[in-house]
Amino acid sequence: MSSERRKPTLKTVAAHLGVSTATVSNAFNRPNQLSQSLREKILAECETLGYTGPSITARSLRTGKTGVIGVLLADSLAYNFTDPVATEFLAGISKTLDAAHVNMLLLPSNHENYQNTQVETIPDSFIVYGKPMDPSVINLILRQHKPVVSVDFSLPDIPSVNVDNFTACYEIAKHAIRSPNDNVLILGLRLEPSTSMSLANLSSLYTSEESVSRCRFEGYKKALAESGIDLAYENVWQIHDLDEASLKTMLRGALANPKKVDVLLCMSDKIALAALDVANELGLSMPDTLRVVGFDGIPKAAQAGLTTIAQPIMKKGQVAAQMALGHIPYETVQLDTELVVRTSS
Repeated sequence: MSSERRKPTLKTVAAHLGVSTATVSNAFNRPNQLSQSLREKILAECETLGYTGPSITARSLRTGKTGVIGVLLADSLAYNFTDPVATEFLAGISKTLDAAHVNMLLLPSNHENYQNTQVETIPDSFIVYGKPMDPSVINLILRQHKPVVSVDFSLPDIPSVNVDNFTACYEIAKHAIRSPNDNVLILGLRLEPSTSMSLANLSSLYTSEESVSRCRFEGYKKALAESGIDLAYENVWQIHDLDEASLKTMLRGALANPKKVDVLLCMSDKIALAALDVANELGLSMPDTLRVVGFDGIPKAAQAGLTTIAQPIMKKGQVAAQMALGHIPYETVQLDTELVVRTSS
């Protein structure tokens, strides 16, 4: 007989403690079903025995649920852990799932990461945050025939959680533009599949359903047109996943150009804050010489005096999680934004 110690099971642990298997399971999965003293006693004994709780596989076979919500991120995991908007959004999801005693599984945006893992079969439902660069990943999720909530983009017959990006960007651009002679530079996020910095034309842009960047761009366009400013494609830049040093180098080139820039319409506070740093380095006074506006409303924007569109980032994550859990109706939600005017414009 093998001398290797056998791993305890739910049944053997329950027998050792003299309670039912349901009681042990509740200690891990439904703590509100037990008194605090009984739960603490069971968990302490389980730790001594080396029992870490009912397996997800066994529970899913018994109940059809794993207690896991999958979150698919449009960008790499590394990027989302350094981006202030993504981290606040994930914090909103985590806060809601923690209260429900449900786990979160971060899913990769690259199709190759799913080969031979079937990780997409685990979650009970999914939150898709932005359209992934590899759209085939969405098909893997939709084939599970489980609830899906999209955030910051739309999928056919799938509820979404969004803000009115078009109207918000129209309002902030109208605020920033003072004259039909203003030279306006748009610093966008991902507007088309290519990795080129400036737009050659508008024929390959993502649709408004696919991309919040396109919605923001259309809001800017409307404000430019109403202000009597012709849109120049060379004045629309795509800011890809640049580190801060590279971004500032690019901004120095733009702001030191002989053709003076009057307005920077930035599709994120992260870009706008880098622009403020460069403007200060170059001795450009704001708002008289240059007006800079952002989008998101992250805490650093207030500290820097940045005019921005404040969106409820954490609430967006909370609402998406509540919908994925089935705690609120499975239908599209549009949250409010606010134009916050500060010293940069």
